[in-house]
This record gives sequence, C-alpha cells and structure tokens, in this order.
Amino acid sequence: MNVKKIALILTLASVGFAGAAASADAQPAQPAKREVLARVHAQKAEIKAEERAGKISPMKAHRLLAADRKIARHVHAKGRLTRVEARRLNHQENRIHRDIKS
Repeated sequence: MNVKKIALILTLASVGFAGAAASADAQPAQPAKREVLARVHAQKAEIKAEERAGKISPMKAHRLLAADRKIARHVHAKGRLTRVEARRLNHQENRIHRDIKS
C-alpha cells in the first residue's frame, strides 16, 4: 500500500472511533429530568395564560417565570438528578403552582 492509502485508512478509522465514543456519551434523558422539565414547561404555559387572562399581575408572572427558569437551569446543569434532588425540585414546582393559583 502506498502512504496516501494508509493515511486515508487511519483518518477514517480515527473518525469512526471518535463517532462511536460521542454516541456512547449521548445517553437518553433521565426520567427524573424529563419529569421536572415537563413540569417547568407546563407551568410556564400556565403562568402566561393566567397573565393573559388578567388573573395574575405582570410582575407576579415575571417572578414566577424567573423561579421556573432557575429550576430549569439547575436541571440542565446537573449530569444526573438524584432521587432527593428530583424530589426537592418537584417540591419547588409545587410551591410555584400554589403561587399561580393564589
């Protein structure tokens, strides 16, 4: 074999290994993360609907949306959520939900 073929084979092999390593790192989302993020998304829509209906003030909506964003940032920053963390985040979401209704 000549040098160009060897270089091409080595290049393709290294790209193949890199692709395999990248796909191994991309794991499906953890169920606890999906649950918390789904609640954040649903409550965001609910807050906006309550504000449009005039049931909550724009300032209160802003405060509640900021609290939801804080939770979402925390979830995205964590690699995996422990059971205790997921429970604490769900508790925070419950408090936000009570604030929406009050």
